[in-house]
Amino acid sequence: MKLNCKRIDFTYAPGEEIFTFPEDTGLPFIFDVEEKLTSNSAAMDVVGDMLDVAEELANKAKDAIKAALADENSAYHDIVTYFMQFHRDEVDPDTAAALFPGMDPAKLFYAEMVDYLKLNRFGSCVDGETDQQAFILDLSFNPEITDELMVIYFDLNKEIFCITHES
Repeated sequence: MKLNCKRIDFTYAPGEEIFTFPEDTGLPFIFDVEEKLTSNSAAMDVVGDMLDVAEELANKAKDAIKAALADENSAYHDIVTYFMQFHRDEVDPDTAAALFPGMDPAKLFYAEMVDYLKLNRFGSCVDGETDQQAFILDLSFNPEITDELMVIYFDLNKEIFCITHES
């Protein structure tokens, strides 16, 4: 089957998981889709549509992270604050300098750090709690330096329903 997507020409086998690296697709991030979805052409059409706007979703995710940092009552405030604190204050100084080139990490505000996050993975799966198709974006400062991720889950309406920290 061919993915209905404007940004890449991609063929996949229905019923088989998609898991590709940038060098295989030309995308600047890992692309993966759960095998359950590859058998459903309507779900795969949505994957193609969402893939076309992946960077817009990443920017929306960054805005949500900044909002959570600013709102101590946000359900995600502690998660995103710890993520930023870890990368600025708890890694060794050489690592922090590599994550934020040209900046003095000690002087960075957490909200400023969000701008350094990059989309590392775009994926789609069936959410275990809602049994609905969801989209997952992994954001990282630099996956070659740290395996810590901000993981943002989007629903079919491009609304965020979960932000978590994974490593």
